[in-house]
Formats: sequence, C-alpha cells, structure tokens
Amino acid sequence: MQRIQMSEFSVYLQQRPGELAGVLDAAKAAGVRISSISTTEYQDRGCVRLLGTPEQSLRLMCESLVDAGIGPIVEAPVVGVSVENRPGMIRDLSVLMADNRINIRYCYLIPSADGIDGTVCVLRFDEHDRAMDLIDAADWPIAEQLDELDADLDSDSESAGESAA
Repeated sequence: MQRIQMSEFSVYLQQRPGELAGVLDAAKAAGVRISSISTTEYQDRGCVRLLGTPEQSLRLMCESLVDAGIGPIVEAPVVGVSVENRPGMIRDLSVLMADNRINIRYCYLIPSADGIDGTVCVLRFDEHDRAMDLIDAADWPIAEQLDELDADLDSDSESAGESAA
C-alpha cells in the first residue's frame, strides 16, 4: 500500500455567493494546482478543504486570505492512502485504526495524488504519527494475492457444484 503525507487547508467561508469562486481565483492567481476540493456546511459557514501543489504557494495564498479577513483557515496534516480496487479496503483501514484506538476525524476519496497510483483515500486522524506508523506496518493483501484467492474460491465452488450467486 502506498501512502503520502499532505497538508490540507480548511477555509471557513461566509454563506454568500462568490465566496468559493474568490478562493479558487486566488489559488489560480497564486499558481496553485488544486488536486482536491471538498466542501461541507458547518453551522452558518461553509468549509472548503483544499489539497494542492505547490503546497508552499497554497500556504502563502491562504495566509493572504486571512490578511484579507477571510477565514479562519486551518492547516492540518492528512494522509493519502492508495485504495486497492477491492471490497472492504477502507473498512479494513478503519478497523485497524479502531483496534488501535485511533480516531478517524474524516475521510474522502480523490482520483489521484502525486506519488500514488490510482484512487486515494485522504484521512485525518487524531493521532497522525501513530496512524502513519500503523499503515506502514500493516500487512495488506496485494492485488495478485486477492486474484489468486478469488480463483481458488471460484474453483472450490465449481467443484462442489455450487453456483456463484
């Protein structure tokens, strides 16, 4: 499993037309390539979570927004984890964290991230460093092992006269 540490910027905005457009215009003007955007509503405000590169340019852009009276803006470490195309992958990751008493504050999927092949699950943990250590140490099945297991299960079902349904 591949993983990458990133900085996510949560920008809290007023609920007014043009607020999101203003943030994205500022990112464009700063030369930031937004790789992920997630919006949610929080009480009477909107929360926009941004991942982008170059990260330092995104950080400086957020600082300029604060100087202009927009915000608050919170920078937080998040982890991007490759999500293998198999049922239960995110569940397995959630169980690993629960078994080790680490809270997942939130997660969401993005199509890709620099340094990771394929779909990425972005997660924010209460105990970021411990969570990363657990992810690194986990013995995750790889796609080839899963294909072999599926083939073995299919042949066992056929030989026993069972249907795949």
